[in-house]
Amino acid sequence: MVEKYDLIVFENLKIKNLVKNNRLAKSISDVGWNKLIQHVTYKAAERGKIVGKVNPDNTTQVCSHCGTKKKEKMRLEDRTSHCSNCGLEIDREDISMLQST
Repeated sequence: MVEKYDLIVFENLKIKNLVKNNRLAKSISDVGWNKLIQHVTYKAAERGKIVGKVNPDNTTQVCSHCGTKKKEKMRLEDRTSHCSNCGLEIDREDISMLQST
C-alpha cells in the first residue's frame, strides 16, 4: 500500500465494540487490525506518505461526490454503492477514502 499510494485512510473503528459481535469476533481478533494500521503508519512515515483515519459513521450511506444520504443502509454483502442523485457508482471500500479528502 505504501509504495502504491501517497494517502492511505483507514476507518477509525472501535475494535472493542466490533468483537462484541459473536459471529465476527474471532475473525476480527485474528486479523490484528491495530497492528496493520501501526505497521502501515510506520512504513508510510519512512517514505513521507500520509496515513489518516475517517469516522466510519454513515460512510456507506452518504455519497462521497454529492453528499446525498441514501434512505436505505447497505448490506455487508453489497460491494458497490450507487447514488440515485448524481449517478456515482463506487466500490464500498473506496467510499471512506474519498470522503476524507
